[in-house]
Amino acid sequence: MPATVPALVAADSARLRTRAARHARSLPLAVAGVTTWVVAGTGLLDVSWLWLVMLVPAAGFVATYVAAFALRLPTGVGVGSDGYGIALVLSALIAFLLPWILWTTGVPFVVGLGLVVLGLRASDRFLWVAGLVTMAVSFGLATVSSPMFPPLSTPALAGTVALGLALLAAALVALRGERQTLAAGDDGALSIGDPATDNLRVLAVLGDADEADQPALGRLTGIEERNLAARLHDLTEAGLVHARVTKNRSWAQITREGREELRTRREALRGVAEHRKA
Repeated sequence: MPATVPALVAADSARLRTRAARHARSLPLAVAGVTTWVVAGTGLLDVSWLWLVMLVPAAGFVATYVAAFALRLPTGVGVGSDGYGIALVLSALIAFLLPWILWTTGVPFVVGLGLVVLGLRASDRFLWVAGLVTMAVSFGLATVSSPMFPPLSTPALAGTVALGLALLAAALVALRGERQTLAAGDDGALSIGDPATDNLRVLAVLGDADEADQPALGRLTGIEERNLAARLHDLTEAGLVHARVTKNRSWAQITREGREELRTRREALRGVAEHRKA
């Protein structure tokens, strides 16, 4: 499937639109903000509730995944492989095996660490920077207002509430950006009718979301319905996409071979782009 450098722009545009459609940036930030407020609320309890406070970050990442899964049906776009499970396991391990980290850095530190994991896994600078800021603020609060376990001191409580508010504000900024991305008539998001480029668009969407139904694929790739059916047929025949039919929808899922093909083609196109720059 030959492709040109503009195909890389098309694939990257489709991926960005897919992340915007599934709120891959705003959702984790919003849940992180609410989770931080929950930490502040539990900070009003006495020390006997410390075990509950330590589990709040893990519960937050569970809530993030559940919310992302719930968005599957209205958006027609899958959850993706953003690392929610990694963030959950990491926060649970810290709570059970390394609780001293929470005592010395504050519970929001683990929330920020999870955002860093999600941001690095998705190559999303906005997310991992927000995570680093959250970690730094939590560590600062723990340093100034130690100890960081219930009941929290007034400065620690106020700082935690402010941190949660800042994360929610960041989520609103991210949501606005996602809406603008979906509404923009970007040339890179429109199909130019080249089968190889359109195949790459489809793989880029599915590579980010894991799966999507046909209407969502049409919206995110800009490929007309008739041409999209042909592209999905070709990709399925090549073993790069697997078709799955539910009661009301037809879903397309990327296969392991499809991910490898997407990675290979992206690397090749980046090589071409670098060669042209030289």
